Amino acid sequence: MTPSDELELQNFDIEIRADGRWFHEGGEIKRLALVKLFASVLSCDEEGRYWLTTPVEKGEIRVQDTPFVIQAMRCEGEGDGQVIYLQDNIEREHRLCAATPLEMRRDKTGQARPFIMLEKGLCALIKHAVFYELAEMALAAADGKMPDAVDEDNVDDLVIMSDGVAFSLMAQES
Repeated sequence: MTPSDELELQNFDIEIRADGRWFHEGGEIKRLALVKLFASVLSCDEEGRYWLTTPVEKGEIRVQDTPFVIQAMRCEGEGDGQVIYLQDNIEREHRLCAATPLEMRRDKTGQARPFIMLEKGLCALIKHAVFYELAEMALAAADGKMPDAVDEDNVDDLVIMSDGVAFSLMAQES
């Protein structure tokens, strides 16, 4: 038995909507500092259930889609040496790298959707506008010299480089 198994289970009545807004008992939590505090103790288990876990209590919460939404990006450097930073809806910046990779996933309808994978089983959906910026970068790179990390047998793939890692913007066929 782990310490988290001994925690008192609570009903927090918290929901994170698809646009990244947090609600408690039906009312929006508008204090960003409070949302950041909750986000710091948020995790997702292997079954896709979301939990807020403090040292003394644990409670499942509802998440409509993903708990976080990437709303902005910035890039430092260029070519193979560039590093992309993605900002989420609670003003955290995530470095796109091997530890925080970009993944294209298909939803139930087969639609490809871009995510970055975070710690504690969490992920953030990349908004369309940010994804289009990434796609423009990939197209510009494809017009020039292909980065060394790109598989030359698959040059039709749109790829971006960040922190020395190549990330495909194309969803794999299921």
